[in-house]
Amino acid sequence: MVRKPVTRYTGKVDKAGRVVIPAEIREKAHLQPGATVTITSDPSGRVVLEPTLAILREAQEYFLSLGPADELWSDELLAERRLEARREIED
Repeated sequence: MVRKPVTRYTGKVDKAGRVVIPAEIREKAHLQPGATVTITSDPSGRVVLEPTLAILREAQEYFLSLGPADELWSDELLAERRLEARREIED
């Protein structure tokens, strides 16, 4: 398995549990003051901090890949529900 090179930084956790994110990382991740981040950890204790907007974009891209972009699933669902309602009225 080939590992991608990573840049590591050292920081300290203060008494309030805060860690300063180095400027270079903030710039690469487009983190502005007040930005929301998602923090996850795995069973080994490895911690990953990601911009929440990046996670949302990944989810949006995934769902867009599931179907054609020119039609809304909500419109399709509404059309199906209306058809079912007409059938129930007719029966």
